[in-house]
Amino acid sequence: MVGSIEVGLPFAPNNPNLTFIFFVALTLLVVLGLRFSFYAYRNRRESDLVAEHRLWDYLALVGLLAVGFAVLGLVEILTTYVLPFKSALLLAHVFLLAVTMRILYRSVVPAATDGGTTRERTLTRAAVLAVAVVFVGFALVGRSPALLAALSGSALAFAVAGFSFGRRGAAETRVQGTVVDTLLRHLLPVLLFASLVPAVELAVLVGLDRVVVLHIQVVFVIMTATTLMTATIKLRQNLASL
Repeated sequence: MVGSIEVGLPFAPNNPNLTFIFFVALTLLVVLGLRFSFYAYRNRRESDLVAEHRLWDYLALVGLLAVGFAVLGLVEILTTYVLPFKSALLLAHVFLLAVTMRILYRSVVPAATDGGTTRERTLTRAAVLAVAVVFVGFALVGRSPALLAALSGSALAFAVAGFSFGRRGAAETRVQGTVVDTLLRHLLPVLLFASLVPAVELAVLVGLDRVVVLHIQVVFVIMTATTLMTATIKLRQNLASL
């Protein structure tokens, strides 16, 4: 019966070891994602700078999207439901991390300085459209090759954009030792590992066995959770200083 309890990964039902590792990894991501969102929310509440509120809102949503992805993954493990659109939540998580990198960079280098406003607005709209297409496509069609390519390509593009902003922001002398510098340096690893989870789907398109890809993905899920934990520590430290 659909929705009945039946432990196992959708694409590796006879692999209890991998199922257990995924269960632990996703549970860890739920817990750490919630903690990250909680401290982002607390920072927003305590911050007196209205200009920072959007940043904290985005970071809170970053954590919640990771939680959503992990919860749907756990539902897949514990039931017979297959929920491929969960990958779109992780893609949105990566996208918002890239946007956060841009916000942090723009807090140091205003867009008027390098004339990037129009270009960034256009790219942001294209990115939102890509996330929407992936979400709707996976929900209606499932894991088609075209959608897998769109998912992986978008994740890599968001990661590259985020790293570009993060690297340039961290290189600015005036941010050294500030909260901007701390956030940039601790959110970049989250962006890296979170983007690699959907990006590795490209390997399926070139013929790599799905079970092998799952073994790789679970490592990146664990690393995403671990780097979120480190970033949460920095959010907590920043909260204590407010």
